[in-house]
Amino acid sequence: MFSFRCTLEDVLPTSRPRMSSPFKIETPPSARQPLPAASALGGALAGAQRLLARFPRDPRALALRSIFPKRLPPTTTNRRIAIQAVENPFYFALFCSLYQRLREHSDIGAELVFVRSVSGSVGVGWRAALLRSALFSALVSARWRRLYAGVVDRVAYRSQSFRHPVGDVVDVLRAWAHWCKVRAGGEPFVLCIDGIEVGDLIIDSYLRFRPSPRFDAADPFTRKLVWQAHRDVRRARHYFRRSRPETYLTSYTTYLEHGIPVRVAIHEGVRVESFGSFARFGKRLTTSDTFHTTDASHYRTDFEALDESELRLAEAERQLSRRLSGHADTATTYMKVSAYTPTTTPVPSNLKGAVVVFLHDFYDSPHVYADLVFQDFWSWVCFTCDTLQEAGIPFFLKPHPNQITLSSAVMDELRAAYPTAALLDSRITNVQLVEAGVACGVTVYGTVAHELAFLGVPTIACARHPHHSFDFCRTARTEDQYREFLRAPYTRILDAGEMRRQALTFFYMHNLYGDAEELALRLDFASIWKSCEDITLAPAELARRMAAWRDSAAFGAFASRLIEEVPR
Repeated sequence: MFSFRCTLEDVLPTSRPRMSSPFKIETPPSARQPLPAASALGGALAGAQRLLARFPRDPRALALRSIFPKRLPPTTTNRRIAIQAVENPFYFALFCSLYQRLREHSDIGAELVFVRSVSGSVGVGWRAALLRSALFSALVSARWRRLYAGVVDRVAYRSQSFRHPVGDVVDVLRAWAHWCKVRAGGEPFVLCIDGIEVGDLIIDSYLRFRPSPRFDAADPFTRKLVWQAHRDVRRARHYFRRSRPETYLTSYTTYLEHGIPVRVAIHEGVRVESFGSFARFGKRLTTSDTFHTTDASHYRTDFEALDESELRLAEAERQLSRRLSGHADTATTYMKVSAYTPTTTPVPSNLKGAVVVFLHDFYDSPHVYADLVFQDFWSWVCFTCDTLQEAGIPFFLKPHPNQITLSSAVMDELRAAYPTAALLDSRITNVQLVEAGVACGVTVYGTVAHELAFLGVPTIACARHPHHSFDFCRTARTEDQYREFLRAPYTRILDAGEMRRQALTFFYMHNLYGDAEELALRLDFASIWKSCEDITLAPAELARRMAAWRDSAAFGAFASRLIEEVPR
């Protein structure tokens, strides 16, 4: 969501899509013109100088490094934790802050896991291959290692290195055999390497880094992903089995770079703590729940055990109403544009009684939740459109308000495939849709489910999304069940009043439940991240805010509990 990576555009001119993070793909406004020889040579020299720079080019990273000691006192024990070395100023500061506060409570060392590999570039071809190479990765990672130096000095392992050539060759052979088997297997794409399920991570990495809106198991790029998955599993297993760190701190759990170290660490009995969701500050992962997203299966029962339920629902209604009026909240901090920003965009006159299919970003990670019925968003939307058309049910498609630039081409392809499907303007708010009389909303796992329920409209979904324990959203477990739900979009399990109450119950548990300390951490977590994303904020001010959060009582208490709960 917010990683800032060096790309070949830092060194050579390119017109390919540029990726600034694992969650955003951006396309340059125009292709660069060929440079004269002298200018090209000068540009290449300047690019080489930037590539060989001592520290990351981002001024925020250097400003954030200044809030930490030049060198922490050396440890005197063999105890250690492992930290994902995310090439991102925010997570650099967060993990260094956590480790610094951990040292106040325990004499424990730390080691860095460098996961840069496939994520080093977007696309295929020689440029992308160079960006993903072990040499280029070593040069980029070295700058971040120097930034961590003094706080965390040791390296656990790297996803890309020249240290295990024989193992890499063996992985090539194993990957080829696995790829030949799975590419002919059709859907669903399933791959398990030495007991570690990696099929969903490969699919998501393909969609993001190929990039493509649909997964193709027969694509040679998939073969490369399978090879990298073998390498990652082997190196992660060797480290976590041999070194046995007490805890592994990670940002996310999606894609190869995040997911494989997490799953291997859990498999080897290492505690894993994820910091990839604004819904909670820190989530301990388990063998039954390896996702950084919140497990909401207990929301209903937990709320029923609380006192003063009406007061809690009233506060939920106040804050959800505020969101629906166009204000961002913690749960939607990641969105550049609110889906409820007031607009005068006209609404089609024939929406009454229609179904609205709320599209997702086609390049985003679909497997961020478990039990996804479809392997990518393209196959989901095609299945949805085919089913609704065959049943003669009127429907509209609504693009995601924060979709990336590349999604425009996908929308053109979708229009060509379904020329009779009506496309809504993404600026139309969901409040306008409800006022126009829509009958049902369809999503994979979007927040729109509880928002529409609050407004009296039911939804249909097809993954273990945060609302799956509530009745306002019918959640399909199979394609056949999903088809059955789509053919009966006017079915209402609840009346509007109960639907609204359940929506508020969900909103309270997801956004407002917790003690004052936990809520403060979550709010600060989102606030500091947003500050890091604010390009108008001075790096010095960002560093001041980060230092204040690190030194807060709530942050210190969290670090204390983290080390107290580490198994001995």
